[in-house]
Amino acid sequence: MTFVTFQSVNSFLGDLELNPRTACVIVAAVVCVIAPLDLTQLIFALLGALVYAALQAFGQAPTKCQLEAEREQRQRPMARGGIRKQCNRDGTPIKGEHLRPRPTTFLAKARPSNSAPAAYVVKRDVYQPSSVPVIAQKFQSTGWEDEVTELIAQIMPGVDENKAVQQLVRHVKETIQALLPEVEVMGFAHGSLKSGKAFGCAVPEVDITANVNPILLAQRFKQHKSMDLKKLHKSAIRMCCDRLVSAGGLKFRRSAFRGEEPRVTLLVPTSLGIFTDPVPVDFTINAVTPLYTSALLTECGQFEPRAKALILFVKRWAKDRGICHAAKGHLPPYLWSLLVVYFLQVGVEEEGPLLPTVEAFAISSAFSKQSSSGEPTSKQQPTNTSSADNATKASIGQLFCEFVHFYSQRFNWRNEAVSVRTGQRAPPSISLPLHVVLDESANTSDVAITIEDPFKAGNNLGTCMNAMSMARLREELARASQLCTRSASLTELLQPWVPSEDAPERGSGSSPDEEGGDSKSAGAQS
Repeated sequence: MTFVTFQSVNSFLGDLELNPRTACVIVAAVVCVIAPLDLTQLIFALLGALVYAALQAFGQAPTKCQLEAEREQRQRPMARGGIRKQCNRDGTPIKGEHLRPRPTTFLAKARPSNSAPAAYVVKRDVYQPSSVPVIAQKFQSTGWEDEVTELIAQIMPGVDENKAVQQLVRHVKETIQALLPEVEVMGFAHGSLKSGKAFGCAVPEVDITANVNPILLAQRFKQHKSMDLKKLHKSAIRMCCDRLVSAGGLKFRRSAFRGEEPRVTLLVPTSLGIFTDPVPVDFTINAVTPLYTSALLTECGQFEPRAKALILFVKRWAKDRGICHAAKGHLPPYLWSLLVVYFLQVGVEEEGPLLPTVEAFAISSAFSKQSSSGEPTSKQQPTNTSSADNATKASIGQLFCEFVHFYSQRFNWRNEAVSVRTGQRAPPSISLPLHVVLDESANTSDVAITIEDPFKAGNNLGTCMNAMSMARLREELARASQLCTRSASLTELLQPWVPSEDAPERGSGSSPDEEGGDSKSAGAQS
């Protein structure tokens, strides 16, 4: 105790500029403290003071500049962006240099463009070794066409997938009915559940959507009716997610609340007996994108069986190459489906249009809305071919090569819009805003790909992209086009992409995780 007293007095004397009156007061206070002590306590106090003085002598005493800076900092806290003194190791002040203010969270936002709100800066992916690396898929067949045929058979959803999804829908509904008695649950399988490879958990093939009246939802969660609908859905998703994990046996993987449709990714373990492998699913509330995706996939297959197979093939390639991850600013699977549909409408040169406009689809036309610009909608129908011409039809592998060639070389990124509503190559309509992406590292700007929402007039779905995702998209399209030109194997085309600081390609690795995810989840699916 006495040692602490001497230490406090010593630091106090060092910080004050004493005058005679103050010194007398301090001496009197010290005498009052020491007077009641006996001889033994005084000896120990004196020894403690001597030891403390010796330790201070061996240590480096603070300089006048440092004491001044500390005193000013205590008396007047530095405001954000203010100036703070800085000293060298020898104690001399640095002239003309000041400390920069510590960065805060608002500095992480990117500079907003003219057509989109401010978005968070997406950090560049960095390679991290995984305990369960994802390796390229091997095929038993030989040759490009046979390998593509084998892959299509593997990724095409079957009866087992549909049964498993319906069983999962019943399980989810029974679990969350304690929170939302009036809930209706729908499930969609967009691909085979047996082909989980790279990015298989980050971009699931199963969507589970809970539909609830927003007014009843606000009453259930005691929210005001005027509350923002997106915030209401976030709150409901969090509550349902907690229920599905605690009472339903599902496992939480990650959340994605920044998009237009908030969602969480959950893992259905094999212990529930729903499927033989762990199945990642996306859970949403009142989302329409899963319904759009399922409707397009189903009806494209009815018009042209090759269309459905090509959509699944393109999405699988985009997943394995790491350009289908919406949390990083890439195009989500639904937008890749629109790109394929548009290509089959305008990009097949030998056979002509293989798909009609979206208004010719029975289910999809119910969701579409007339454009506010009053532009006429094309009624273009696909070209009919006789059975004699079936031998000259392009295969799925050939259509994929034409697809990557179309978007890498023929498509005009700046002056053309992907519009499955019109089904014609034309500039973006006046009502469709462009998405200008700023690359602050290179001090340049570019126009992202413009994708018209076929079910909501005047909505550009390409606003999700950023400078990094645009560069990656062009890079992968050019790579795939080059591999198709030299007739590379499908194994090389689907080589799982991993981030790297030096080389753009790596042999194997794990998938990057989404918001709040774990890096081992994708590898566990292989």
